[in-house]
Amino acid sequence: MYALCDQRSFYASCEAVFRPDIRGQAICVLSNNDGCVVALNDQAKAAGVKKFEPFFKQRQLIQRAGVHTFSSNYALYDNISSRIMKTLQDHTPSVEIYSIDEGFCDLSGIPAEDLKPLGRSLRQTVWNEQRIPCGVSIAPTKTIAKLGQYATKKIPKIDGVAVLTHPHQWEWLARRVPVAEVWGVGRRLNATLTSMGVVSAHDLALLDKSLARKIGGLPLARTIRELNGEPCIPMELNPPNKQQIICSRSFGTKLYQLEDVLESVSTFASRAAEKLRSQDSLAGRVSVWLMAGQHQRAGLSEASSVNLPGGSDDSRRIAREAVAIAKRLYRPGGRYIKAGVELVDIRPREFWQMDLLNREGETNKSLMPVVDKINRIYGRDTVMLARQSGASRFSMKQEFLSKSYLSKWNEIPVISC
Repeated sequence: MYALCDQRSFYASCEAVFRPDIRGQAICVLSNNDGCVVALNDQAKAAGVKKFEPFFKQRQLIQRAGVHTFSSNYALYDNISSRIMKTLQDHTPSVEIYSIDEGFCDLSGIPAEDLKPLGRSLRQTVWNEQRIPCGVSIAPTKTIAKLGQYATKKIPKIDGVAVLTHPHQWEWLARRVPVAEVWGVGRRLNATLTSMGVVSAHDLALLDKSLARKIGGLPLARTIRELNGEPCIPMELNPPNKQQIICSRSFGTKLYQLEDVLESVSTFASRAAEKLRSQDSLAGRVSVWLMAGQHQRAGLSEASSVNLPGGSDDSRRIAREAVAIAKRLYRPGGRYIKAGVELVDIRPREFWQMDLLNREGETNKSLMPVVDKINRIYGRDTVMLARQSGASRFSMKQEFLSKSYLSKWNEIPVISC
C-alpha cells in the first residue's frame, strides 16, 4: 500500500505559518519578478483571483478583495518542505519525495485496520508540527493514491483522509473523476481520450490496453494497469542524478552594461556548479544564452557553448568559460532581460577519464567542498566569486517578499512575552 501526502495550497500555506494573523484569510503567491499568480488558497479563489493570470491584470481585484499578496520565497518553502518530509520519514517505513509539496510513503506490512488511523495521524502530525494542512490518500498503487487526493479535496466528510483498499471504493471514485485529473494524462492526451468518449478515470481504466499503447505508448498502458489495482510504478527512494542542469532568471530591471551581464552569468554558473557538486558529478559542456528585449536591433536571443575537457564541477572554471561566452554574445546597446547557464554531458565523477592535455582541476580538489560547507553553515554567498559581488543589480523584483524565518539569523521570529 502507498500513502500520498499532499500539502494544501503549499506556497500560500507556508506564508501563513509565521503569520497566524492571516490564517484563514485569502492569500496568493506570485511568480518570479512578481509576474503571475502561481499559488493561492481557497479563500483567494473565492475572491475571484485566477491562477497563472498576470498580476498586473488582477492587482486592483486583489487589493479590493483584501487578498494578502506575497512574492515567491523559495528558501522558506524548501525549508518547510524538508521538515514535513522528515516528519513523514519518522512515521513511515520509507518516503519518496515526489515534489516540494508531495511525498509517497511505502506502507508495506502495515495491517489494513491500521491504515486509516495512520493516515489521520500523519495529517494531524504535519499540522501540529508545521501548521501546514495536508490530505492523505492510501491505495494499492501510486496512481490510485493520486486519484484519492481528488476525494480528500472534494468530499468534506472524509476529513482529508481517503483510504481506498477495495476495488469498489476506487471504482466508485473513478466514475466521478474527470480523465484530465488522472496522473500522467496531459492536455493533448486528454483531448484525444475525450474525443474517443473516455471522459472519466473509470472509462480510462476500461480502455483496451493495446489501443492505449497506440495512443499513449507504454506510460498510458501502465496507468491503466495501475487504475485497475496492479502496482507498476515502484518507489524511487534515490532519485536519479540530473542529466541537465539549468540556472536562468529574468532580471528585475533591464541590463545595458556588459559588466552587469557578466556578473549575472557568473552567478548563474556558480549556482549550476553548486547543484552539480551536490550530486557528485562532472559536466563536459557549458552553454550560455542571453535574451534581449523586444523591438530592438540587438536580437531577441543568442546562445553558444564550449566543451570542458575532462569534465569539471569547479565554479571558477565553469564561470570563467561562461563569462567568456557571454562576452562574445553581448551586443552594445542591447536591453537584456534574461540570461541562463546550462550544464550538459553530465556523468558521475568516477566515470570521467581525465584529459592528458588539460589537467586543470586536479589541484585544489578540496576547495569547492569547503566553500559549499561554509555556505551551508553560514548562508548562501558567504563565500563567492569576486565577480558575483554586484548581483543585487540584477536580482528579481520581489515587492512583496516575506522574511526568511528559517534561514537568516536576523529574520528569526521574535516572541515578546
